[in-house]
Amino acid sequence: MNSNSQDKIESTTMPNAAIPTNAGSATYGVPYYSEPPQAEGIFGSMDLLRLLNILLKRWLTIALVVLFMACAGIYYLGKATRLYRATATIELSTRRPRILNQQAAVIEDPAAMLQIEETLNTQMEKFKSASILPSVLACYRQKNPDDTTPDEILTHRLQDGVAFSLLRRTRLVMISFLDDNPVFAAHACQAFAEGTEAAARAENRTASDAAVAWLEAQAKIQKQELEKADQTLFDARQKCKMDVLEGQRKTVDQALLSFNQTLVGVEGDLAMQRELLDALNAIDIKPENVGKLPASIARAKEVESAMDRWIAAVAEHDSLLSKYTPEHPEVVARGKAVELYHGQLMAALARTKTTAASNLELLKRQAESLRHNKDEQSKLASNLERDILDVDMKLASLQRTRAAADVSYQGILNRIQEARLSADENTATVKLVEGASLPGVPVSPNVIRILLMALCLGFAGGMGLALVIDTMEDRVVDARDVETNTGLKILAVVPHVRRKKHEDVAAAVLTQHFGELTEAFAGLRSVLDSPSYREQSKIVLVCSSLPKEGKTTASANFAATSARNGQRVLLIDFDLRRPRMAGIFPMPAGQRGLLDYLAKEGGTAMDLVYATACPNLSVIASRPTHGVNPAEFVGGQKVVELLTWARANFDRVIIDAPPLGIVSDAIVLAGLVDCVLIMARPSVSRKRVIRHTVSRFRDVGVGAIAVVMNDMDFSKSACHGYGPYYHYRKHYGTYHDDTRATGSGLSIDLAVNTQKETA
Repeated sequence: MNSNSQDKIESTTMPNAAIPTNAGSATYGVPYYSEPPQAEGIFGSMDLLRLLNILLKRWLTIALVVLFMACAGIYYLGKATRLYRATATIELSTRRPRILNQQAAVIEDPAAMLQIEETLNTQMEKFKSASILPSVLACYRQKNPDDTTPDEILTHRLQDGVAFSLLRRTRLVMISFLDDNPVFAAHACQAFAEGTEAAARAENRTASDAAVAWLEAQAKIQKQELEKADQTLFDARQKCKMDVLEGQRKTVDQALLSFNQTLVGVEGDLAMQRELLDALNAIDIKPENVGKLPASIARAKEVESAMDRWIAAVAEHDSLLSKYTPEHPEVVARGKAVELYHGQLMAALARTKTTAASNLELLKRQAESLRHNKDEQSKLASNLERDILDVDMKLASLQRTRAAADVSYQGILNRIQEARLSADENTATVKLVEGASLPGVPVSPNVIRILLMALCLGFAGGMGLALVIDTMEDRVVDARDVETNTGLKILAVVPHVRRKKHEDVAAAVLTQHFGELTEAFAGLRSVLDSPSYREQSKIVLVCSSLPKEGKTTASANFAATSARNGQRVLLIDFDLRRPRMAGIFPMPAGQRGLLDYLAKEGGTAMDLVYATACPNLSVIASRPTHGVNPAEFVGGQKVVELLTWARANFDRVIIDAPPLGIVSDAIVLAGLVDCVLIMARPSVSRKRVIRHTVSRFRDVGVGAIAVVMNDMDFSKSACHGYGPYYHYRKHYGTYHDDTRATGSGLSIDLAVNTQKETA
């Protein structure tokens, strides 16, 4: 609980309503009545969490109902007749007409598909009719000659146990036979599978007789056509001499290949000679260009010798020029030698050019002759190819005619064989796919299904019974029950404490400074101590509808947490018939009790107050007094004077009132206080009683009414949806335990006093 949370409280417009509505607390909600209660169904405000809570609370009832239904299922399994099912599978199919007729060829014909479906459905209905039974009976007698059952009884037994089912999106039909004798079931199922096949075959045989005669006549005609096509093809091959033409075409192709190879070589030589001649024509004889002469020229040795002499003469001439003038006789003589050798070189080159030109002309004439011969062979090859193509086309046409005649003839032969088995015009055929086998395990009763159904029915019935019991008991399951039935919201939620004595729980705020109960009541005190509501919650009446809802422990802890906050708190035990505060906060010896003060004259209110071990907390307790009726004094003037004095002398007054569902003391006290806290406890409080309590408070004009949920289970397995409390216990449990272990002097003293008072 967050001790600093601020909750706004809303009240109605009734005279005593002084506390406005809570609008901000997610933990406590809106505590006071703001609108009429919502109408309930037959099972109250039902949701998933409530169902889970009822399941956890009534698990034994549900378990007993489930156990009863399981026993009933086992008893039924023991008494029921075992039935065995044998199955077999057959295939239904249709053969559409494949004989040549005048109809146009189609890829898909919707009308024909519908006709096929109608044929299959018709065949299925024939299987289910009595017309199939003679064939089935005959097959059964053939397979089981030792069975002496009369035909009438056997026919009736066969008809009652069989079932046909067409497997989805297939043409397979499953035949199942159900009987208490597994051997008879297997034999009967196999008889049905073979009998349906035999019946369909017999029906088709009758319809196929006329088709066979017509097909045989068609086969004779197609055979004659095939023989005629064979003879025509043979004659054409003999007349056209296809083999001779093929040989001539092969010879011409080889000649063309030879001409092409020779022509390629000649054209290569021609190109080389042309390039050599062009190179010789382009030569400019200079000493520096000697290396540029073609290597493959004609008369190469002659040109090479003239070239060497000229080069040597040029070298000598140049050497003399370096020594003498151009007019020197030796220079002039060497110059004439150079000119002579140059003339010889040019003459040799001229002869080389003439030789190259002659070779070029010869190669041209040779290439031209080869091209002419190649053209002649190409024309011959073209003519032969045309002749061969014409012959091939004629022979191909004859071959197609012959192939068509052969296909037609073979098709009719196949159809003759098929026509002997069934009618050809959209006739259904039956083929056994899988025979029947001996069933080893009964299919009825289905043990798993029966037990599962029994468990489901048991759980559903147990849950329904739990809901009925819960509705009849009218118990509060969670906070939603209170909110829905009263129109009030929850002001505080007090967690469940395991394995604690009543006195320890009532003093939890004093003994466990950081426990869950301490945090919860600190949150309640924070709401009522906020500046907006402090003046409207000075005197708080804590009551309940029934005993054991925790009003006394809530009053004690609320008073203690308020006192620890620094407020002067007075806790008054007005449960005069069953006072408990003296056991929680020990009453000193000789201390005057509240009931004695109200029943007798004399004394003051101050005489009733005694201090406790908790600072700032004072208590007015009471002891049971025999012979005195508290109802005669609760509404008296002394009670008004007591509360007036308490309001003037204390910061907060907390009144522990008796349950309203038993006595009416709380109604009398409600008119004297600022607000009323009604305790509610799951599995203890009753919704109608709480609604009656709230209604009675409203009848006397009390508008400031709040509800505190006590003993709420915040464990992980609980189904209340109060996750933060579980996480508080999980993550802050170590801190809480350490603090409680160290304790304080106040806690020890209080525990000791409590033990003494109890003793």
